[in-house]
Amino acid sequence: MKDTFAELESLLRNVSYWIKKRGRDALSSVNITLPQFQVLQLVYFGEALNIKQLTRLTGLAASTISEMVDRLVELGYITKTQNAVDRRQVVLKSTRQGSAIIRRVIRQRVRSIQSIARDMEPGSAGYLAVVLREFVELCNRAERLAKLPGS
Repeated sequence: MKDTFAELESLLRNVSYWIKKRGRDALSSVNITLPQFQVLQLVYFGEALNIKQLTRLTGLAASTISEMVDRLVELGYITKTQNAVDRRQVVLKSTRQGSAIIRRVIRQRVRSIQSIARDMEPGSAGYLAVVLREFVELCNRAERLAKLPGS
């Protein structure tokens, strides 16, 4: 059974790498580095709304994140505004232009997945979606439980 889990980890890592690589193709016409794109993604999906959260999520130094954010602001991909509740805090949001980049990358990734899925056995893509949905739900549940006090 241990081999099954090692294989699952390897397969998921390889799929993740392949999907990310296909998405990078859509970035070739945009003046943005991969780390900047990853920061833009975190802001777009609402996982990071300030520099401190970005620092925690990426593991990068606050100064590095600040430079990336400043560059993304300069490019017009995100905005920085003061938090209405705590004016000392800066809130980051994706602009229309930044959101368009994310959507373009996602469309490219979906097209790439479709091109591969066409060659799968009938029903396999649907079954894969069901199994992965269950897996993601269990991952999310484990994440929520890990955040509970006393965990």
